Amino acid sequence: MLIAFSSKAQTYAAKMLEERGVKLHLGTRVKEVGSGHVVLSDGTRIPTHTVIWAGGLKAASLSDNLGIKTGQGGRIDVQADLTVPGLTGVYALGDFANILGKDGKPLPQLGSVAEQSGKCCAKNILLDIAGKPRESFHYLDKGIMAMIGRNSAVAEVGEHRHELQGAIAFAAWLGVHAALLISTRAKIAAFVEWAWDYFGGARGDAILDRSEELQINWNDDRK
Repeated sequence: MLIAFSSKAQTYAAKMLEERGVKLHLGTRVKEVGSGHVVLSDGTRIPTHTVIWAGGLKAASLSDNLGIKTGQGGRIDVQADLTVPGLTGVYALGDFANILGKDGKPLPQLGSVAEQSGKCCAKNILLDIAGKPRESFHYLDKGIMAMIGRNSAVAEVGEHRHELQGAIAFAAWLGVHAALLISTRAKIAAFVEWAWDYFGGARGDAILDRSEELQINWNDDRK
């Protein structure tokens, strides 16, 4: 999740997570998920009955069925105007495509990349219809943000990536996400909910539909 951030931001995020009781296992992968446990590639065995997988993004399975050679992440490599090489009038964009940035590396799978590439694709389709040459895609890097927890976030703003951490980045994250909401009603509702959660300092009681599952026997490792 934080691979696109600077090492300074990654160090800060790791510190904040550890202060919240999160144990980080870096440089390892999940080797086995069993009934009541998870085994990591370094041999660490974690007893648990709840596993949440939050892996990276991969292109939709359609990319494997098109007969087109795929690149990184199973995505389709595209030309500067977002067209697929060798196919006339065929575009690929968003998480489905490897779109190169100014440094020649694929842009990250972000909503802003998908939004901007979609607008560029629509414009190029209109240019095709009008018989005019297409335009190359130029990504406007507005920066990246990541929420860590209460009063903790990291942000790198603008093309030159001015770094923000802590409460300032936390407030910036809230502001940006509120601004992206479509209606005024949705924005007001979001601010009310966030304010209630922030100043209230506590969430509502969890509702368990199977209270017996709350009792976990770690010695029960059924296969």
